[in-house]
Amino acid sequence: MANGVNMSLLTKRAARYEEHMKQAQPISLARTASIALGLAAFAAASGLAFASWLDNSDGIFMSLVEAGMSWCF
Repeated sequence: MANGVNMSLLTKRAARYEEHMKQAQPISLARTASIALGLAAFAAASGLAFASWLDNSDGIFMSLVEAGMSWCF
C-alpha cells in the first residue's frame, strides 16, 4: 500500500453494465420453422443447380469454347 491507498484492481467493483444491454428475445416456433424451411429450400435449389451443372458441364464448356468465352472462367 502506498500512502494508505489500496492499489489493487479488485478493490473497486466494476459497474454492472449488463442491466443496460439488450436482452435476447425468444424466437417463436413458427419463426424457427420458417427459417428451417427456407434453409432447406435453399439447400435443395442449390443442390439441384449443382447437379444439373455436373450433368451438363461438357455441353456448357463446349458452347463457351465455340463462343470464345471459355478463357474467362
